[in-house]
Amino acid sequence: MNNIDIKPVVNTGTGAFPKSLLDYFGSFERMNATSRSDIEELQLTVLKKRFESLRNNVPTLKKLADAQRVDEVNTFDDVVSLLFSHTVYKSYPISLLEKNRFTQLTKWLQKLCITDLSGVDVSHCQGIDEWFVEMDRQTPLTLRHSSGTTGAMSFIPRTARETEEYFLNLLFQVFGVAKTPGPTRENPISMHVVLPTYRSGNYGTLRTNTHYLKYVAGGDESKMHVLYPRHQSSDMLFLAGRIAAAKANGELEKLELSPTLLARKAEFESIQKDMGNDLEKFMADIVNNLKGQKVYAMVLSNQLSNLSSAGLSKGLSNIFHPDSVLMTGGGAKGQALPPDWKDEAKKFFGVSEIVHTYGMSELMAAHNMCSHGRYHASNSAILFVLDPDTGAALPRKGVRTGRAAFFDLMADTYWGGFVTGDEITVDWDTPCPCGIKSAHIAPQIERYSAKRGGDDKITCAAAAEAHDEALYYLTESTVI
Repeated sequence: MNNIDIKPVVNTGTGAFPKSLLDYFGSFERMNATSRSDIEELQLTVLKKRFESLRNNVPTLKKLADAQRVDEVNTFDDVVSLLFSHTVYKSYPISLLEKNRFTQLTKWLQKLCITDLSGVDVSHCQGIDEWFVEMDRQTPLTLRHSSGTTGAMSFIPRTARETEEYFLNLLFQVFGVAKTPGPTRENPISMHVVLPTYRSGNYGTLRTNTHYLKYVAGGDESKMHVLYPRHQSSDMLFLAGRIAAAKANGELEKLELSPTLLARKAEFESIQKDMGNDLEKFMADIVNNLKGQKVYAMVLSNQLSNLSSAGLSKGLSNIFHPDSVLMTGGGAKGQALPPDWKDEAKKFFGVSEIVHTYGMSELMAAHNMCSHGRYHASNSAILFVLDPDTGAALPRKGVRTGRAAFFDLMADTYWGGFVTGDEITVDWDTPCPCGIKSAHIAPQIERYSAKRGGDDKITCAAAAEAHDEALYYLTESTVI
């Protein structure tokens, strides 16, 4: 790596960074050989531009910046008091979903982005699915939501352009880790895509399935292999989350849902009952039907571990072509993975690398794990470690444990700064043996809500009152 010319291949003035990491750096290797100081200089330049363009144009950000008297950004820490809690994206009254008040919900969303939603008519929508159809039809947004497992969905106002740029950046890095040629905007590739989920939907990752078809499967629908070849209902996910949250709180009998939604309860329960068997059969068919083929698969770590262990016990190995790409992430959902699960997965599937990422719905960046088991901070997002109690930024040096926060540099139509519920440990200074120059994150990541018995009060340094005022402003016109 030391012999690689790390000068950018495109001048910064073109705006290529961070919207196209390939265009800016020219190669995955050159990007990883670039010093942290050079990356941070680029990031600060973009951060200043984002603040200048969004400060007075994203209403909730303006409210907060006015209260904090922040008019310019000169350092990373200047935006810490302006980082939204990730819960901002689900701060609307839940009654708006329960009572199909989508006009009010759209007005709430308008305060979080610069996309003009004033002419949108969603008054007739009778569910989240219908709302998304209309938002897709009437706006430039590719709106997406979180899983809603807590009983409320986050809605992220990302545009179609931002989504495609994010997807191409993601694949540039994923294929780079896998050490195999990947697609570009000008040159799609053609390999089998395996996604053990729905063919389409409004949930975060499902919104990129059209791009998998275009860029990875070469436009060939027959190469798209999904667990359920249909659209995942957002209304169904909302129902599942509301029921789970009500059960956890002992308030199931108090749950208020529309008759239309309640009528789908049996359908949801049937899908949940069959999903385990459906997934097992689906993956067995993939193993049998795609032997020796080039495959791109995105599978949860516990699923990869179970498949590999079962396959190896039957004497199976090297299932796919060696240029295949296996991407994983997510928790093991209570299952303790064996320490050698990655080696088993490599042997069973016949690949040299398992691309393991740390990411979230709110962030257009994936932090990839290197061969030494460390997640490396993505160049397209600024990483912060905050004191979990005060919200103050901890120094960007040494080894620091605290609350993860990010500024998403890819977001240019909404404010990309947000605070997570994750506890992370970051090593800012020690060179990683893998050779990548960025700060790196320990693989053990915990949720503060789990550590604190379900209670996780996110605070911001010297900004609690200002954040409360901004949150009130965001929701005041939607209360019914």
